[in-house]
Parts: sequence; C-alpha cells; structure tokens
Amino acid sequence: MAGIKDIAASCGVSPATVSRVLNGDPMLSVTPAVRRAVEEEAARIGYKTPRQRRHDMLRVILMLSPIDKPGFEEQLLQYLSPLARRNGMVLSLSPYDEKADGLIALGEFSSEEIGYFQHIAESLLLINNLGSDYAYDSIMIDYSNAERQVLDHFLSLGIDRIGYIGGLFRRGGSLIGRRRAAEFRALLEEKGLFRGEWFRMGTMDEEHGYSAVMAMDEIPDGLFISDPDTERGVQRALRERSSEAETVIYTNFFIPECTGGTPLLIFSDDVWHTAFRMLGEKVKGEREQSISVFCPARLSENTASLKRGEEK
Repeated sequence: MAGIKDIAASCGVSPATVSRVLNGDPMLSVTPAVRRAVEEEAARIGYKTPRQRRHDMLRVILMLSPIDKPGFEEQLLQYLSPLARRNGMVLSLSPYDEKADGLIALGEFSSEEIGYFQHIAESLLLINNLGSDYAYDSIMIDYSNAERQVLDHFLSLGIDRIGYIGGLFRRGGSLIGRRRAAEFRALLEEKGLFRGEWFRMGTMDEEHGYSAVMAMDEIPDGLFISDPDTERGVQRALRERSSEAETVIYTNFFIPECTGGTPLLIFSDDVWHTAFRMLGEKVKGEREQSISVFCPARLSENTASLKRGEEK
C-alpha cells in the first residue's frame, strides 16, 4: 500500500516533511506549492494519516442493561473493541460530548430510554428488544433454541437423566438467571424428564454449585449449569464424588478458559459481526429499511471435556 515514502519520492521532499505537512505541524516552514503538492499526492493515492483514519472511524456507544454480574460491561467493551475497529468503529460505554454516529443497546429498555438513545444517535441497533414499531434495526437471540440445543445434546448422547443447577442474581430491578432456568424446566417437563431433586436453584456462585451436587442422593447423568461461577463449584463436587456426569455451561459472552464441560455461548462473534455490519449500513445511508434478525446461541461441542479413560 502506498504511503509516506511514496509521496515523498513523488514530491521530492523527505518523508518527515510529508508527515509534518499531513499532520498540520504549525512549526513547519515550506512553500505553499510544496504543501499543495504533498496534499494533492496524498489525496490522489488515497493515503490518510493515523490521525485522519481515527477521525474517520464511526463513533458508536454501547448501552448495556444489567443482564450479567457487575464488571461484565468493561470486559465486554475490551473484548469487542478490536472487532469494532475492524468494522471501522470506535466503541464507548459512555455518551460522547457530541452526538455519536450510532448506538447499540443490549437488553430491555423502556420507550423513554430508547427516545433518549435517539437523541444521542439517530442510528440505533437494539439487541433483544424489538421496539414498539420496528423503527430500528434489531437482533434477537433465540433463547428457546439455545435451551433446546442443550437438551438435544444430552439426548443425542443417550442421556435422559438430566438435572439443572442454577442461581439467581439480583442487580437493580433485574433478576438474572430466572429466564434460563424457567425455559429449561419447561423443556424437561415437555419431555417428561423433569425431576425436582435434580433441579437445584440458589445463589449464582461457586459455593452453591458445590453444595447442590454434594446434597444430591444420586447425581444425574447430565447437568445443565447456569453460569461459569456455579460451574466451578459443580466440577469440584463431581470430582470429589467421582462422577462422570456430562455438563453444559450457560455463558453469555465469554467461554471460560478452564471448563469441565461444554459451553453454551449465547452471544457468539457472529452476533457482533452482524451487529456492526447492520449499524454501519444504517449510519452510512446504505439502507433505509429497518430489519430484524434472529440469531441462535452456539453450543461449542468441540470444547467439551473428554470423558475419563478417553485419549486426547
């Protein structure tokens, strides 16, 4: 790709002079003809300085409702920032001093909140919120499909003695964990597989996972676990009880580095790539019609733990 050295060679000046001209160095003393030649050559070959490229990036705000434990916001921003940059966007969790180019709102928000978002950025993308009139692009996660993938995974392995170890976490006005437990229970009941002693609810933490397994008279052959924190306790108890139960772990954004089971990833990279592409189309005026997309979760079976006795 053509760069500063090419412009310097074409204009008969040093690369340092080209850099200072394009960056608007007020201390640089060159003739108007040289300055014009450098700027015209840069425009001809399409070269932009890093500062100019940053200025051209779309500014996008990420608004998050409390759908996970505290701290996930900063983790998610750090994770998504490189993906956003590859799509020509700079993400922020806080509103800019000026209006942003676009806004991604993840979670449930009121019509009043969405109205405020529109004041910040005209182009909105709602995730898990269709809105009242389909006025904005939206992406919906198919949670029912996610839960069904888990049940199908167990049944495909010949496992029909299935349990659930989950927890609830209250954050503000939201009760995190309730929906995932209710939907999986409904699936088990639909298949006639629900057994109360194997469906354990408590706090969303490692200690509950451990105590829930240790309190079972008999451990089922398959366990769906509500979150990575609870999973750590479950795995510790399964090891102590010498159980080889198959486990699936519900995780919103990040697959745990060390897991003893199969992660169910709710928000895959494909969801975010789709979100950035859709928002970019609207901001740039490439599309006027709003669209809604349904995305399934992803059961990462290739990361499942090996059963005892199997070779790596």
